[in-house]
Amino acid sequence: MNDNARQQSVKAYFDGIATKDMSQVPWAQDATLRTPLNPAGGESELIRGRQAILDFFNSILPAVRSVKLLHYYTGNDDWVAGQAEIGLANGKTLYVFDAFRIENREIIVQQNHYDPRPATS
Repeated sequence: MNDNARQQSVKAYFDGIATKDMSQVPWAQDATLRTPLNPAGGESELIRGRQAILDFFNSILPAVRSVKLLHYYTGNDDWVAGQAEIGLANGKTLYVFDAFRIENREIIVQQNHYDPRPATS
């Protein structure tokens, strides 16, 4: 898969957050997500499966006010990343660096990296 196709998957993710509609994000049915805000145990627990990932994001989207995608990075072995600033309804900002493993235009693994304190305080 070329870098443009991977970049489109990352863009779909950040666009989904911005529009508060994650339905077009190309997660595989058996995708996994590691995120600090996972209510089942933070980063130490994975969210497993497309529907569980959608449910998680739908629960936190009301807290999002804006999204600014800053950079896109490519790597080896189907890994790419996106860096963004996410403005929150509480007036604070999450500075995120999210990594994605993409196969056949689907996100297989996603790891979100950010300090969750702006979202929880």
